[in-house]
Amino acid sequence: MELLHSQSSTIVIVQQANGPCIRYIGPRLSADIEETEVRAIQSEPLPNAGMDDRAYLSVASTYADPTFMEPALKILCQGRHWAPQWQLQETSSSPEHIEYRLLDTQTGLLLVWRLRVSAATDVFTLDCRFENSGTEPIAIVQWLATLPIPKTMSAVKAFTGRWVHEFQPQDCPIPLGSVVFKNIKGRSSHDHFPGLLIADAHLSEHSGPCFGFHLGWSGNHCQRVERSQNGLTQYQAGIELMPGELELAPGASFKAAPLYFTHTEQGLGGIAQNFQGFVRAEILSFPTNQARPVHINTWEAIYFDHRQSELDALIVAAQDCGIERFVLDDGWFNARRNDGAGLGDWVVDSGIYPEGLHPLTQTLATHQLSFGLWFEPEMVNKDSDLFRQHPDWLLQLDDLHQSAGRNQWVLDISRDAVQDHLFNQIDSLLREYPIEYIKWDMNRDLSQAGNSQGRPVYHSYVNSLYRLLARLRAAHPSVEIESCASGGGRMDYGILRHTQRFWLSDCNDANERQTMQQWASLFFPSEVLGSHVGPDKSHTTSRSHALSVRAGTALFGHMGVEWDIRQASADDKQALTRYIQLYKELRGKIHSGVRRPLQTPDKHQIGFTVAYKDGLLVSIFQQTMPELAIPGPLLLPLLDPQARYQIKVLIRAEQSHHLMKQQPDWLVQEHLVIGGELLVRFGLELPILDPESLLVLQFNRVV
Repeated sequence: MELLHSQSSTIVIVQQANGPCIRYIGPRLSADIEETEVRAIQSEPLPNAGMDDRAYLSVASTYADPTFMEPALKILCQGRHWAPQWQLQETSSSPEHIEYRLLDTQTGLLLVWRLRVSAATDVFTLDCRFENSGTEPIAIVQWLATLPIPKTMSAVKAFTGRWVHEFQPQDCPIPLGSVVFKNIKGRSSHDHFPGLLIADAHLSEHSGPCFGFHLGWSGNHCQRVERSQNGLTQYQAGIELMPGELELAPGASFKAAPLYFTHTEQGLGGIAQNFQGFVRAEILSFPTNQARPVHINTWEAIYFDHRQSELDALIVAAQDCGIERFVLDDGWFNARRNDGAGLGDWVVDSGIYPEGLHPLTQTLATHQLSFGLWFEPEMVNKDSDLFRQHPDWLLQLDDLHQSAGRNQWVLDISRDAVQDHLFNQIDSLLREYPIEYIKWDMNRDLSQAGNSQGRPVYHSYVNSLYRLLARLRAAHPSVEIESCASGGGRMDYGILRHTQRFWLSDCNDANERQTMQQWASLFFPSEVLGSHVGPDKSHTTSRSHALSVRAGTALFGHMGVEWDIRQASADDKQALTRYIQLYKELRGKIHSGVRRPLQTPDKHQIGFTVAYKDGLLVSIFQQTMPELAIPGPLLLPLLDPQARYQIKVLIRAEQSHHLMKQQPDWLVQEHLVIGGELLVRFGLELPILDPESLLVLQFNRVV
């Protein structure tokens, strides 16, 4: 029996006839439990009319196991070996890991199953590698990392969405049967985020047992939750493979996508704390230690209308507001006057930039803004020099019609020649200009992703993308990279190992963003979630919000501006400058603190806290009309009951006075100090907030 402990959780693995079986994932156990006692209390009865052997969920189930549930592994070798049965070859363990080497003697397939723990963050990582030690090719049809789930868990919270509407939660009960979330779009997708939660009926923002899962993979994937009549429940996740996509020749190997998971008794807040801490400790790698600079992105300001004089004016306006980085978006390269031409030709358009980008970078230097540049390297327009020279470089299947997406096609980056071409073009620009930041976009899904031999390459495409990004980072270690894929279409820990920021959504509507950021923050810390202040009227929804709401929403991510601020009123420019200064004052706290969902008194509110060393930030967004005339008290359980806190209103909701004629007393008193116990137990009576208004508070510890 092996035990693996984190700070708050324990995993227990017991050897059974069908291999190692995880028999416990839950709150931390003492280290001196006895295997005989575990086996005695977990020897389940055998029902009539079933198999004569007890069915246990092994760490690598196959069709040879008598569980009659979806197997973790499906293979085919020589047309007849399809039900491997493992023999344990070797076990190794330490306080940080457990590893099993399992062999199927019929085929020679070796599985190295390795479980690691980040003890301080309570997150476990499951890595698996297959090796063909036999003499015949083995087709890997499916590998889904598989974990048992306690019978008390009853509900799944998954995350779906679409363009400009990412990270929408969907809840479903665990049925007798299966719930499946499958993505075959070639990237992580808007449709099915590669992560979910499993909990019982008592889950809340602050309490309740909950499991969180995330597959670190930027391509096709599958997640399953299954419950059988024999009482077993399993969660499974892995790369979704196309027919014939993965065949291991003798001596070849396959590394599966890592599965990250955590357990907490502290509800949604515990999941957020564990995953945010883990990403900071184990996944993220920033080029420098500088604070996250305020961006201005040109897309919604100018679209394809690139003129030096207009850009210079935008730079001046940006500096006046305190903006620190200027990102030149789509439209700077050859023939790119619309989205129908130019992709693939990463050469500055001399027609609109006769001296290249040098005059632009000189203006940026004069006004002390750093420089970022947009690319979409994986894509090509057929109206481009690259396509005319190399039409065979597309992902395509001969003689089949393939639909374009945004007038573009996908390059086969699994080819060395394509990799070299893209690296050389990007590398040349990074050497010529002082580019500190790349916005790496991907604006279509993969369809008919076949290579020159007609074989599916979805899996190798993702690994090739990782190699290209790693090569660029090695050559230019000071350059930061943002992952954008029509907004949040490629967000996962796999791509985050090679990048430092996500463009969560092409939607800058603050109402939509509040929902997206609330759920994305369960898996990602604030400093990687790009969030921009858009114009008064959203370009994607046509909704209008007060600047306080737009800026207050962007405040809690990596803040930027996507707005033609040359056209902003003097009052708006002055207010934007104040909010940017507020961000600069708080970003050290926001980008090192833990953001947790907060239970609010009104079900139509989105609330969260950011805890830092000596205080707490609180944000309350009123989505729609309040449920009741008086909302009620807001409890703040994360404050220290023994301390005293000064309350500071950072962003005050703009009131129409139609819903509220008198504010709570605390809201109009300056420098008010309140005991922590009162705030934890009594709570703070909230004002009546108008629909789509925002209140941001700061609680600083004074004693």
